[in-house]
Amino acid sequence: MRHAVMWSVLASTAFMGACGGSSSTNPDSGPPPADSTPPLNPFAPAAIEGVINAMVAAVTAQNLPASAKPPIAVLLKDTTTYWYPVSIGANRMSTRLITPFTVAAPLIVDPANTTNDQAAALQNQYTQTYLTSKLYKGLAYAPQADNAETVAYLNQFIAQCGPVVTIDSDAADSNRSYFIATANYQAGATAANKLVEVLKPGDTVAVFGTTQTGWVSGIQRAQGAEDALAAAGMVVAPRISPSWDATVDIPALVAALSDPALNIKGLACMYSNSSNCAAAVEAVGKAGLVQIVGFDMTPDTKAYFDKGYFYGVAVQRQYYMGELGVLVPYAINVLGAAQTAVLLQPILVGTSFIDTGIDVITTANYADYNAFLSSLGINS
Repeated sequence: MRHAVMWSVLASTAFMGACGGSSSTNPDSGPPPADSTPPLNPFAPAAIEGVINAMVAAVTAQNLPASAKPPIAVLLKDTTTYWYPVSIGANRMSTRLITPFTVAAPLIVDPANTTNDQAAALQNQYTQTYLTSKLYKGLAYAPQADNAETVAYLNQFIAQCGPVVTIDSDAADSNRSYFIATANYQAGATAANKLVEVLKPGDTVAVFGTTQTGWVSGIQRAQGAEDALAAAGMVVAPRISPSWDATVDIPALVAALSDPALNIKGLACMYSNSSNCAAAVEAVGKAGLVQIVGFDMTPDTKAYFDKGYFYGVAVQRQYYMGELGVLVPYAINVLGAAQTAVLLQPILVGTSFIDTGIDVITTANYADYNAFLSSLGINS
């Protein structure tokens, strides 16, 4: 198996000195200039925006010279599709702070035949580069795997260069400062409660969610949905666990939808393969008879959303993962860990989890959501 690694850099900078000494800044290639803020919109999360503005004000008040501003590296799983808004958010924040940064991700040539550990090994090559060059004083990282090698690299970066935050997926065994992501149990419950709006107590609903206990976040999201549905008086059918192979998953969904003993009226589909739920409803000819709430507006899901198969689709706030991914390690460098923790308190779950939340998109609010994305410099 052959793999190619390619730098995907949205903003390039020139550096001098050790562990981030630099006097250069990056150009802003997409979002508005540094002194602008997005216009108010129903989708703008007030708590997150408030924390970000307070933290930016606190670090700006330090009046650091350009040479003292800590450069931040952002290392993702990819820089397209789901990860594109993360890149945009990171780009906007680095411009707002006027600090150097880079966004990178390995190019996985054959994703279907690449394990998480193999993909993590490619990411570790980037971390090794950061350690060798000693250019960066903070790292925002979306790890492909929480294995011993990744943890060792992250802990080495923390010891030699600066703080690390994880984005979307965690390396909980490392010494990372914060995990920035969607709170999955709450997200599952929120999505399920949207589905309840178009059902009645006693209706049978199935959750398309994993039963693989090793995927903790996936289990949490599915469990949150089932608990919310049960609390609302729905009859919760046995969970339908995805294999992530549409040729297997769609027939499994079709079988459940075709079972008269179940008489399923709704599907809560918890992951980015939610289009399989719509495809199954289409296959059994029950469009409009089975209500669906999905997760993540992928192109396949969007196509079914446009045809009216989804009552709602829950979307994560990747843009804010990117903004906070740059801002938090920057603030730890400038303000210290204690003051940063105080400023983050309104959006902290526990001591180290920053919840970026979700939005649920319906046909009624989709235009407002698109307007919000456009205000952030993101094409819907």
